[in-house]
Amino acid sequence: MPFPDTFPHHTWQILHRVSEMLCSEKSLAVSLTAIAQAAQELTGARAGLCILCPIGRAPETYGPEEAIRLAPQLLEALQRGDPPGSPWLSTLQVPSSEPRILHALAAEIPARWTGQGTVVTLYEDPPDELAALVLSVLAYQAGIAIDRWHSVTIVTESYISAIRALASAIDARDPSTHRHSQAVTELSVALAQELGLSEEEIRTIRDAAILHDIGKIGISEEILFKPGPLTPGERAVVEAHPVVGVSILQGIPYTEHLIPLVRHHHERYDGNGYPDHLSGDQIPLGAQILAIADAFDAITTERPYHRGRSISEACDLLLREAGKAFAPDLVKAFVYMILRRLQQDSPEER
Repeated sequence: MPFPDTFPHHTWQILHRVSEMLCSEKSLAVSLTAIAQAAQELTGARAGLCILCPIGRAPETYGPEEAIRLAPQLLEALQRGDPPGSPWLSTLQVPSSEPRILHALAAEIPARWTGQGTVVTLYEDPPDELAALVLSVLAYQAGIAIDRWHSVTIVTESYISAIRALASAIDARDPSTHRHSQAVTELSVALAQELGLSEEEIRTIRDAAILHDIGKIGISEEILFKPGPLTPGERAVVEAHPVVGVSILQGIPYTEHLIPLVRHHHERYDGNGYPDHLSGDQIPLGAQILAIADAFDAITTERPYHRGRSISEACDLLLREAGKAFAPDLVKAFVYMILRRLQQDSPEER
């Protein structure tokens, strides 16, 4: 369908804005929500919605709450609709105190992923031909967003898998710390959940925890496993590992959000940590969580330079560092979580 000569200028501006956003935005949810909003704005609809139906999973919806509530009816209408192709029009009986009819215009999202997707707009009155044209363009943009996101996910997961292998290799160099990255990850995720963080924040903390010590790959075994005190020069090498880790992550696409956590997981609440001597709320929350989990695992694990302490002893040591190494509220939440779990364990494990 050709574009009309009278295509409004502001429509081009919004479509261009959406295209620019798709080139930089890494969140599929943000991209599809923006497309749903653009569909509503450009076509004069009551609401816009993007619906994805991945194979083997529940449908996913992106858009305003009013439209999301109608998703089951929209899905039923889509299943009754015309074969894939041009946008098609359907009607919905909307349940309310005064039942009413809404007109639904739908355009299939063309994408190479394994599933089906649709951009839908809802109207009080039947939409015109221009609305169908605009919806088709936005459906193509949604397809680009989905394909880009899947490509990025595959590439990023491949890189992360490689880095996880490196992290495992680092842990394996020292039998006393062979589970360190895994333990820090489990503890960090548990604390993040205890604090009620979002799923996206928890995923970021999880991935950063896996990779938090990746910079140690450049530290010699002579320094890494030294049983006695480190010289000032050796200490400087060890304390450089967060910066080295950042340099590694900077070469990995789409791990930028992990860099602040990896860089700052050895900062202290009182400002006496490294590498940047941040203090208090200057330290990213995720990095503070990693620091507590890292310290707890280090205290309770047998190392060449110290014996492993009991869980109760480790909790006491952490609490003594409240306001010094760690944020008081975070370390108290961590200790509370650990002690609550201990109630289900035998006394010998305490």
